Amino acid sequence: MSAALPPTGDADHAGGDSHDGPPGSEDQARAARALREAFARLAPQGSDAWNFLAAFTHLGDRYGPYHPGASALSDTVGTEERAGARRPGRLDRLRPGKDRAVRGPEGEKTEFEEAMGQVVEAFRFLSARVATLEARLAAEDRPVEGAAWLVPARELGGLVAPVCAHVLARTPGGDVVHADCGEGGLLQALTGAGVAAHGVEPRGALALSAIERGSSVTIGEASEYLAGRAPDSLGGMVLNGVVDRLPLHALLPLLALSRRALAHDAPLVIVSETEAVTGAREPAALDLVDGRPLHAATWELLLGRAGFVEVAPLAGVGLGDGRFALVAATPS
Repeated sequence: MSAALPPTGDADHAGGDSHDGPPGSEDQARAARALREAFARLAPQGSDAWNFLAAFTHLGDRYGPYHPGASALSDTVGTEERAGARRPGRLDRLRPGKDRAVRGPEGEKTEFEEAMGQVVEAFRFLSARVATLEARLAAEDRPVEGAAWLVPARELGGLVAPVCAHVLARTPGGDVVHADCGEGGLLQALTGAGVAAHGVEPRGALALSAIERGSSVTIGEASEYLAGRAPDSLGGMVLNGVVDRLPLHALLPLLALSRRALAHDAPLVIVSETEAVTGAREPAALDLVDGRPLHAATWELLLGRAGFVEVAPLAGVGLGDGRFALVAATPS
């Protein structure tokens, strides 16, 4: 942040001890460095919020409805008029008549001052609204940090074969991502079929188990991993586990990131629990993880709104194990 010092002239030192003269360039540079250090140390000076409040304070002091006396701008306009230095402009209709004082008869505010008062009040309400929105965003519902560790891992099991077959039949080529990949059963099946598969798993113990079996796995959240992928760089994606423990407002960005990362005509598979399975969780997982699974019809709606096509149940998969599987694809 740069610090600008006010100009120093004779008027600034009138009536004071000015025998030393104005400060030299070296003194000004030293003062500027001190100001910069103070601004960096006294946070949040220099932030957007601090700058807004400072500008608002100056605006209110000069033109606000609670400032006694004429505004500085009105004083300037009156001075220029008395000096005969002002030319007519587009704001003349807001100025008091020639036969009125700057403040109007009996201290009445001019039309200009009333207008500026309304502007200040508008900024006051805007500041309050922004503060309210920021407070709501800070308190927005979000998963507890690390809560994924509390969700018992559920491997795809019997779903590995049909999911793998669907991905192999539809992938246009490129990496296939599975999140949450668990111990990597699907990754091994895809790799064994000659597909470059990569897993994403937030639980370290499971991720390390998959890595020890030879799978390529990133320890983290699917949204973080997808945000770092180039557009149209994936040949397919399978999402399970993560889709059951994230709240709805986190699932929508996850679908958008998936749509961005998948190549044209690449397959997407969603494997989700039925709502009844939620009751099988441990008490801590039920309390701390916002993981109420969505219905299949809701997923169909969300996938369509996210730009996916050919949304349908995965062929050959029933609801015998308490899960359902939907397939979709990016437009060709």
